[in-house]
Amino acid sequence: MSTHDRLAAMRLSRRSLFMAAGALGASATLAQTGLLGRAAAAPVNKLQNLVGSSHGAPAESLQDILNITATTEALDVTVLGVAIDNIKKGNFDQQIPDLVLNVLTAARAQEQFHLEYFLSLGGQPLTQTFTLPDPSVVTTYNTLFSALVAQETREIANQLAAVATYTALGRADIVKTTFQYAAEEAEHRLLSNYALGTRPANDVAFEKVLYQKSSDFLADLYKVGLINGPYPLATYPGPGAIDASNVIERVPGGPIVACAAPAQGAGSIFFPQTGHNLSHGFKSYWEMYGGLAIFGYPITEEFIEEGATVQYFERARFEWRPGSWPERYDVELGLLGDWVATQRNLLSSAPFQHAGPSSDAVEWGNGWGSTIYFPQTGHNLGGGFGAYWKKYGGLAIFGYPISEEFQEDGLTVQYFERQRFEWHPGAWPERFDVELGLLGSEYLKAESS
Repeated sequence: MSTHDRLAAMRLSRRSLFMAAGALGASATLAQTGLLGRAAAAPVNKLQNLVGSSHGAPAESLQDILNITATTEALDVTVLGVAIDNIKKGNFDQQIPDLVLNVLTAARAQEQFHLEYFLSLGGQPLTQTFTLPDPSVVTTYNTLFSALVAQETREIANQLAAVATYTALGRADIVKTTFQYAAEEAEHRLLSNYALGTRPANDVAFEKVLYQKSSDFLADLYKVGLINGPYPLATYPGPGAIDASNVIERVPGGPIVACAAPAQGAGSIFFPQTGHNLSHGFKSYWEMYGGLAIFGYPITEEFIEEGATVQYFERARFEWRPGSWPERYDVELGLLGDWVATQRNLLSSAPFQHAGPSSDAVEWGNGWGSTIYFPQTGHNLGGGFGAYWKKYGGLAIFGYPISEEFQEDGLTVQYFERQRFEWHPGAWPERFDVELGLLGSEYLKAESS
């Protein structure tokens, strides 16, 4: 399915900002071109949440940023499509040289490839119908290129704001591509300046910081009238086929960089595999109580979450709780097993219902048999899972079992408060053929979407 078809078929979710509101009045200039589309829809509460207010706005998620960026790329494709069509029909105020038309045609294709990238990350345009603050944008040479300079400046600034969130989430892949994308948008601005006769066309040594958050950028699009503005334009992708014949490097290539620099000084470890550091008490805990096999690589730096210093690992979340458990470096592990089971709507399923003790079970606290029954949660633990639990951390690392063994995605698994045990026969015999779920990674992925 093409990107156009995917967008046409898309049902906008609760994150959508606009609903259809009927056609607005339009100028004779646009009416003559036959390019009037449906009016941009009226904003709903989600818009107010995203654009915030003078008193501040709620934190935005990765999904919000991807949606906002996909929206602006769909906007660019649409506006350029209308402008190119008008040039070909002779509707501009002056003759446009073929060289300039070729530049605009290539720029439209580049914006389409940007859109496809952000769609591949899960971004969803918040509207497919766009407007103009001034209809002469798509019929007047100087107005068009002045508008392009202003819009490219806004888009580059949006990516500067978004990088902070990408980095905090450890998304080195998007950090890299953001630079590639913004660098190409700067080329569009340079060429637009050149077309306007601005000399020098490259008059900025360092990019201006216009926004603190992507939602500030979205508010700007709304303010200037490119979304829900006075003059309807067209629905994505606008008129005419997208011509990519002169565009190369259509997907972001090259190596992924680390999101964090190696920590300086003794007592810290830098993991190039994920681009993150491990230091202080978290490092001591990681080394003492299981290391890579139990916790996996760090996938964030330390940061504050809900008032606590935390750090995420592939298989765990470390939480610094001063005074709660000094002999374990004041570290406790997050209840990610509980969280995943809740997210997957498993708690009402049969394996998670309280079970009676197995016939061979010994109640927890009364010694160790082939099976242990935990009245605290109403579940049994035995076999290889029981041996693994006992040898590699027990209650402090894994928590109580919150399910019986059962089949999930073709594997025998069992959930604990802090982990999910997975039986992988032959994969790790010396560890009872048990591997631990990547619950830290699963949690961050879900929370960033």
